[in-house]
Amino acid sequence: MRKLSLLLSVMLAATVPLAQADARTDGSKLPAPQSPYELVVFEADGCIYCQNFRSDVLPLYRESKIGRETPIRFVNVSRSDETKMGLSGAITIAPTVVLMHQGQEIDRIVGYTGPFNFMKMVAWMLGRSE
Repeated sequence: MRKLSLLLSVMLAATVPLAQADARTDGSKLPAPQSPYELVVFEADGCIYCQNFRSDVLPLYRESKIGRETPIRFVNVSRSDETKMGLSGAITIAPTVVLMHQGQEIDRIVGYTGPFNFMKMVAWMLGRSE
């Protein structure tokens, strides 16, 4: 009986750290990363390339390491005043993706580039800005 009790205690102790490790590695239970960088996607009503960006690029971005570390948000230029957002110039083409650092524009991607080119360009912009 004593051996059985000891064996059960060892087994129970061995499972506790595993359960805690699972909780710490579950991305949904961890706080969102704090990044000084942000991607802002400027889009317009009726813009087919903006819709393509959301359907083709956004899922790939969100699944990537960069996407998990650098937040992305959307601003509709048809319904907002982007002139007060720390941009270095006007938004003339939609979509335009702007890399922001502490509220100021660092770089931008003008137009729809497709998912793979977009990911390469964002990686380059982030690497260049650090």
